[in-house]
Order: sequence, then C-alpha cells, then structure tokens
Amino acid sequence: MSQKNFFKSALAYEGKILSYYKRQQDIQNGLLNLIKSALPEHLAHHAQYCVVSQKKVLLYTDSANWSSQLRFYHQSMIQKISTSNQGRFEILQIKIIPPIIEQKEQPVPIPSKENITLLLEQANHQQDVTLKTALQNLAGTLERLSQTENQDQH
Repeated sequence: MSQKNFFKSALAYEGKILSYYKRQQDIQNGLLNLIKSALPEHLAHHAQYCVVSQKKVLLYTDSANWSSQLRFYHQSMIQKISTSNQGRFEILQIKIIPPIIEQKEQPVPIPSKENITLLLEQANHQQDVTLKTALQNLAGTLERLSQTENQDQH
C-alpha cells in the first residue's frame, strides 16, 4: 500500500506564490525609490525599507536621529507617493529598525570532578544496559571537557 505524499515543494507551486511576493517586493521598492526622490540626498540613503499595508506606508530608518529628520519631509513624501499612481496611501509612518545586539555565547558550566565520579558510580550500579551506557558516555564526555577546561585555565 503506497502512502500519499502531502508535502508540496516550493517549486511545485508553478511560481504563483513566489511571483506574488516578488510583485509585492517590486511595488515596495518602487515606492521606496519615489520616497527617496522626495528627500535631500543626505537623507535619502537613510530611508532603508518600505512596507505597504492597505492604505499605510511604513518607512524604516536606522536611528531616531534620522527618523526625526525624515519627519520634516513627511508632507513631501506623502505628496510624491500620492501622485505616483502606485496606489492610494493615506498614512506614512516612519519606524526605526532596532539595532542588532549580538549575544555572547555563555560557557556551559562543567560539573565538578566529584559530581562526575558520582555519575560514573551511578552508571555502574544500573541494571538497564541502555541507561548504564548512556550515563557512562555522559560521564566520559564530562571528564574530557573538564580536563580540556582545566588545561585552558593553566
């Protein structure tokens, strides 16, 4: 008996979904270019992204300073996109893209030598072979890691 495969790859959609998103992206890039053309050159490159939602245009910039500068040109940007025949937009909001904060990888604490020894003792007293093997492997791994950590500290 053969099972029916319900998974449909992205390529099987005949490009309808991808072409829709590509069209939306093109519209938004066109609006972004129109908005940039309504701005002085030094501000235009701080208008980074544009997203359309019904009658609202969201313009994204990289900081609060540029956001406040862009707000001075709010009326000229609205006028430019209203006369463009790209759609009927009533609201233009300027949003700030939050900075990306990289998280530092925290070192995983390795149990003490005594705890590793207790783990190994527990493993040796197990009746279940699978659990015994798993605990022995864990104790061995922790022992190797603690030796590596001790070598790094010296």
